[in-house]
Amino acid sequence: MQIDVLLEEPSAEEALRIILPKILARKAKFKLINMRNKSRLIGELPKRLLGYKRLENGEDLRIVVLVDRDRDNCENLKARLERIAHDAGLFTRTSPDQHGHFQVVNRIAIEELEAWFIGDTEALKGAFSGLRGEAFPKSFNNPDNSGTWEHLHRFLKSKGIYKSNYPKIEAARKIAPHMDLSRNKSRSFRHFCQGIDALLSFS
Repeated sequence: MQIDVLLEEPSAEEALRIILPKILARKAKFKLINMRNKSRLIGELPKRLLGYKRLENGEDLRIVVLVDRDRDNCENLKARLERIAHDAGLFTRTSPDQHGHFQVVNRIAIEELEAWFIGDTEALKGAFSGLRGEAFPKSFNNPDNSGTWEHLHRFLKSKGIYKSNYPKIEAARKIAPHMDLSRNKSRSFRHFCQGIDALLSFS
């Protein structure tokens, strides 16, 4: 099996290059397709999904679409992604075929990828030694309500880390290796992992 993951930006690509092997546990290969921004990903998604005709030829290929919620309404954004897949003739985790099978998993990072980092404070400690022994804000207990790069940067900056700017790609490369799939407090991260596990269940 191969899983193609459509992403909206480079830091997600770098994080998933490290996180996905932990989830897949050698049960599948994967390919990361970085669309560079959210608008382009969603704009080109109909054509790309229509292009996955290999699915009809029996190739064991699945698709994951990952976007940030940002300021979008989560339900509307999910419905839009589901509709695009349906129009391309593909079944999704939310709307499988009559046998419960599907080829596409649509997932939303709420609010942004950084929520997944905020949700694993032990990973932050592993990435930045200066955080060991430090107290984290109460907001980190509910990362999907405060999971923006600005929020993470403000905290790191207050601890003397990334004082001038927040290098999203560098931070992803530092934090992702320390992430543990089982302890993350981000609900959207757990849903992402569950979606991948569901794809693997039909291998």
